Amino acid sequence: MPNLDLFLHNRLVGTVEPDGRDKSRVTLNVDNAYRDDTLLSESFATLPGRRAPTDAVSNFLGGYVPEGNHREAMAAKRRIDKDNLFELLNEFGGSIAGAVTLRETAEPKAYRPCYESLDNRALARRLKQALDGSDQAAADDSRSALSGFQPKVLVALVDGEWAYPHGRAHSTHILKPQIPARPHRIFDEYYSHQLTQSIGLSHYASAIRKAGQMTYLAIERFDRTTVDGQVRLHHQEDFSQVLSLDWRNTDVKFQNPVWPDDSQRASMKRIAQALGSIPGGGAAVEQWIRQLTYHVAIGNNDAHAKNVALMHFPTGTELAQVYDALPNFFQTDRIDWNLALAIDGTFNHRRLSADKILAETESWEVVPVARASSLVFETLHALDEAVASTTVPKGVSDGLVEHVQWTVGRLLAGVEIGEPKRRFG
Repeated sequence: MPNLDLFLHNRLVGTVEPDGRDKSRVTLNVDNAYRDDTLLSESFATLPGRRAPTDAVSNFLGGYVPEGNHREAMAAKRRIDKDNLFELLNEFGGSIAGAVTLRETAEPKAYRPCYESLDNRALARRLKQALDGSDQAAADDSRSALSGFQPKVLVALVDGEWAYPHGRAHSTHILKPQIPARPHRIFDEYYSHQLTQSIGLSHYASAIRKAGQMTYLAIERFDRTTVDGQVRLHHQEDFSQVLSLDWRNTDVKFQNPVWPDDSQRASMKRIAQALGSIPGGGAAVEQWIRQLTYHVAIGNNDAHAKNVALMHFPTGTELAQVYDALPNFFQTDRIDWNLALAIDGTFNHRRLSADKILAETESWEVVPVARASSLVFETLHALDEAVASTTVPKGVSDGLVEHVQWTVGRLLAGVEIGEPKRRFG
C-alpha cells in the first residue's frame, strides 16, 4: 500500500507510513520544507526533516477515525482491519475533522472530490442507511468520516441544496437522523443548541428538518466555512488528541471513578491546565469555566474529552464552541447521574453545587477564585434568562425544561442540585 501525504490547509506536512511492527501505529516523517504557520497538534512538535513521536502521532491521527460500531461497520464494508490505523486513514482520511487531510501521492481518480445533488428521496435513503448500518452512509468512494457514536450523514450545502461529497470532497453540515428508540434525542440537542446560541457559547446554525418520512437535525460544521462556493477548513483537535489519549480505547475519554487520578485518562483539571499552557490561554480557561457550568446546568453527562476541542487558527489557539451537548440526565431512558468527568472529585450530578464548581476551578491554579465565581454565576443567570425566553421545540423530552430550570435554580441558590421530589413531565 502506498504511503500517505499529510496536509494541513493544503500545505504538505510530511509522509505517513505504517509502523511495520504495530498495526495500530503510524509514523510521520516531517517534510524538510514544512513550516508550522498553524499548529498541527498540542501533543507533539513537527520539526522539519525529523520523525515525529510515533505514539503521539498515532493517537492524534487515530482521534480522527470513526469509533465503535461505526468503525467496525465502515471497515467491514471496505474489507480492511478495523484496528489498522494506516488502512483506516487511507480509506477515510481525505476529509475528517479540522484541516488535516491525507492523500495518496498518486491519487486514484475515484478519490477526486466532487458533489452529488441529493433530492429528498435520495437524502432519506442515506439517513436510513446511516441509521440501519451504523456506517455514516458512506459511499464506496467516500473518503469522509467523523468520530462519535451517533448515526450521522455528512453533506454539503451547495447553492442552497444538500449535496453528497464524493471522494475527498468536504462536507459543511452533519445530519443526525431521528432514532426510533430515542425519538426525543435530536429535539433535545436542538433545544440545547438554541440555549448555547442565546448565551454565546456557540454561533453555528442548526435546524430540525424532514426528508420524506425521515426527521433529522441539520448542524452546520464550525470547522468549515464556504467562501465564493469553496469550502474552507479550520483546524480542530479534540482533547483526547491534545492529551494524547490512546485512540484504541474509547473509554479513556472518560475519567475513571475507581482511579480518578489515572494519567492515561481525561479530567477537568488536565483539560484546564492544557488550556492554560497555550499562549493567551487565560481566555480559553475562562471559556472552559463557562462551558462546564453549562454542562452541569443542563445535565450533560457526556462532556468527555472528545466533546471538547481546540481550534488552531493562524492568529492563535482558542477553545472550540460547545457541541454535542445534550441534557441526558433529564431524558427518561438516560438517567445515570454519573458525569463523564468529575467536578471537585464528585461524579454524582445530584451532589454538585456552585461551590463544587468553584472548588474544581480553584484546584487548576489558573484563574482567580473571584473571577471564576463571576463566570459561573454570569453563565447561570444568562442561562436562566435563555430558558425563560427560548421557544421550546415540539418533541423534546417530557419535563426537560422544568428539570433544567430546577437545576439552574438550585445552583444559583448555592445548594446541591439534588433531585426533585416529583418527576417533571
